[in-house]
Amino acid sequence: MKKYVRLTDKEKVDIIKGYTVGLVPMIELAAKYNIVRQAVHKILKSAGIDTSKAGAAHIKMSCCCCGKEIIRLRCQVRSTKHMFCGEDCYFAWLKHGNGNPLLIHRQAARSAREVISRYYALRPDEIAHHEDRNQNHNLIQNLKVFKNQGDHVRYHRGFIVPIMFDGNLIK
Repeated sequence: MKKYVRLTDKEKVDIIKGYTVGLVPMIELAAKYNIVRQAVHKILKSAGIDTSKAGAAHIKMSCCCCGKEIIRLRCQVRSTKHMFCGEDCYFAWLKHGNGNPLLIHRQAARSAREVISRYYALRPDEIAHHEDRNQNHNLIQNLKVFKNQGDHVRYHRGFIVPIMFDGNLIK
């Protein structure tokens, strides 16, 4: 059961900033400050912030590829790192590697795995990754290892995934 707690002005500002900038849900803010969700709602309403489903659910953003203004739901913005106006922009962004094109070399995987195996015991299902996207650069500082291809793809799309080996940590 939550107790009645008097919040300081700094905590109220932190709640407002958390909701508007950090996109933290009201229920999480309530749990963090040990108050009920309705108290968070009251703080936001007194600050002039629209928390209704119609007003607060939509956020104006810009497309990561072309910069066009788009409107997305708050929950979508929380769950993804990059937003796009459509499939064309998404696939263009993937193709160009976010401004860093992929340079392909035929023997890249084999030679990268060879370099990594000097420092780390690679399993057959683990994936070698070139950080600068140039597959000719097989310096250990340029190489990372992912558990599987799914983690490798998620890393390229901007998500945080576990890295099994990071050559950048080798001196």
